Amino acid sequence: MLKRIWLIFGPVFWGLILAVAIIFFYPVKIDHSQLSELVDATSLTKDNFKSGDKKVRALSDPTLHFVPFFGSSEWSRMDKMHPSVLAEAYQRSYRPYLLGQRGSASLTHYFGIQQINSQLKDRQAVYLISPQWFVRKGANASAFQNYVSTGQIVDFLQQQTGSPYDRYAAKRFLRLNPDTIFTKMMEKVAKGKTLSSSDKENLVLQAKIFEKVDVFFSQFRFVNHQENIILPQVEQLPRKFSYEELEKIATQDGQYSSTNNSFGIEDEFYNKRIKNQLNYIEGSQKNFTYVQSPEYNDLQLVLNVMAKNHTDVLFVIPPVNSKWAAFTGLDLEMYEKSVAKIKYQLQSQGFDNIADFSKDGDKPYFMQDTIHMGWNGWLAMDKSVNDFISQERPAPTYRINDTFLTKEWARYEGDPSQFQP
Repeated sequence: MLKRIWLIFGPVFWGLILAVAIIFFYPVKIDHSQLSELVDATSLTKDNFKSGDKKVRALSDPTLHFVPFFGSSEWSRMDKMHPSVLAEAYQRSYRPYLLGQRGSASLTHYFGIQQINSQLKDRQAVYLISPQWFVRKGANASAFQNYVSTGQIVDFLQQQTGSPYDRYAAKRFLRLNPDTIFTKMMEKVAKGKTLSSSDKENLVLQAKIFEKVDVFFSQFRFVNHQENIILPQVEQLPRKFSYEELEKIATQDGQYSSTNNSFGIEDEFYNKRIKNQLNYIEGSQKNFTYVQSPEYNDLQLVLNVMAKNHTDVLFVIPPVNSKWAAFTGLDLEMYEKSVAKIKYQLQSQGFDNIADFSKDGDKPYFMQDTIHMGWNGWLAMDKSVNDFISQERPAPTYRINDTFLTKEWARYEGDPSQFQP
């Protein structure tokens, strides 16, 4: 009987011993490793996305200039013209640190930024902002829950000051993730109340636990896109950099990879995701709108924290595949209206660095699938990104306008320049 009990509970006991050992005895220090950081920068795993240790280590490395690239699922489209491939192939002065997963949007990135505020101060960042994020209901709850970590929540709670932005962020958190051990603290923040001394002590303990566990598990890697995807792609590019030559290769790759459909979509994506669903998809997006969404308020959270950190940001706005939009009935005038609203929110507050590709969805081999850039699209983006990061420019001057945090702005459908809250 004792043997049977041990077989059942023994692993649990040793698991608890290991956890306690990690919490109390595992050393916390930053050991820079270019190889490890390059692997982390392109791994695109959920664990990497949530880890504070991996991001801080790479973004604070003085020998490699990592630049955070915020976005969503587009970063996984790793063809020869992908930002990480070109940066590696031509030994750019920077390396992209890819932050984004399917379903991640501004609220997810806002909480992720809590871990790297120090690494964003007076630095640069690239933020791909897709109009497809701006659906009526805003961020997807399951995706948000999947990507937010204990460390991010603790960092947010420890840094909150009772501002309208803190209150709004806490309310959005509770709406999308209402049942956590931090719910009562989030409710206090949402109501503008001060956290108690016991709350703060609890947060200190939680921070120490997360930091130890995060550092321990950061040493393990199960995905190596750097070795398996990035470097093999690099070997296929010309050694001498030339946009003209790269455009030829991008066009050839696009032609070769999209032969089985009339949309210019990559063959494998078409076969897996679209081919058997055409009858259901045709006309399915005719009632879509990206003009009214809480995502505009979530974006304001990001803009406010970027302004506080004096982060110089290049915003990239991708297009949608024009042929696909025509097939699904997506209203491109509505799409352009949402882009105009996004750009007004950015530019009126001093975020003037915008690479707008929203009208390029009909260009040959610009889109790899229905909504994600690839081939010539990546190359067009690279011209803007490389110029932004490589060229010296005056520090930005931001003018944060809190009215963009209101429900009235999220619901506004008129001329953005005429908005009156």
